[in-house]
Amino acid sequence: MLIDTHAHLNFPDFEKDLDQVIQNAIKKGVEKIICVSSSIRDSKIAIEIAKKYPQTVYATVGIHPHITDPDNQEPIKIQIRELEELAKNPMVVGIGECGLDYTPAPPSEKNRMPEEQVLLFESQISLAKKLNLPLSIHCRKATKETLEILNKHFKPAKNHPGVWHCYSAGKKEIPRVLELGFYLGIDGNITYDSGLQNVVKNIPLKRIVLETDCPFLGPIPYRGLRNTPENVKISAEFMAHLLGCSFINLSNITTENAKKIFSQIR
Repeated sequence: MLIDTHAHLNFPDFEKDLDQVIQNAIKKGVEKIICVSSSIRDSKIAIEIAKKYPQTVYATVGIHPHITDPDNQEPIKIQIRELEELAKNPMVVGIGECGLDYTPAPPSEKNRMPEEQVLLFESQISLAKKLNLPLSIHCRKATKETLEILNKHFKPAKNHPGVWHCYSAGKKEIPRVLELGFYLGIDGNITYDSGLQNVVKNIPLKRIVLETDCPFLGPIPYRGLRNTPENVKISAEFMAHLLGCSFINLSNITTENAKKIFSQIR
């Protein structure tokens, strides 16, 4: 069995054929999918999808460092309160994605000031700790700042506080991330990014989980096309070859890793 620990089934890209997308994943052995959120709106949709596909889809609720839902003008404090109520739903297995992103927001989104991103990130960390839920960490061009915040909240490390989604921080930061108890999420870009391939060789397999980040980051031969959860198998096969282990061994270990983090998954 494979688990896609980071999919955006709640995005408009899957409105027309969600059922088929999920069935295709199951046929490829991707039997569990975590639907990750980036706004209050997405969080509500993720919960509804998880309710519709119990035992296959699980939800996280969270607010991305960029403003991904510009129509929501509520203050951060109000959104965090809403997030807490959503997080109490039994279909919710984590908080996120949340973190820091100091790259320009895409056209459909808006930038947040760094101070606001930090407030939002730390508020969600506090919520995750309060509810004993793991985090899905988003980090772009903010490795130093993200590590400083995580070090403040998770040192010494306890249990399995979450996943550093779509890890791209580099080799030298790996020990610091591992020391804090976090696992590292690897996506479809492993199939074409030679730098990431070199980094992954330095991560213990017992601390790796598989992701698609669909509809983004499609692996070869689907690079640039809509990515789907079934493609996590392509990344797993590529990674097994890269690391010199069997596909079955890699599948079993990464699945157990995911279950350690997201303990409600059975």
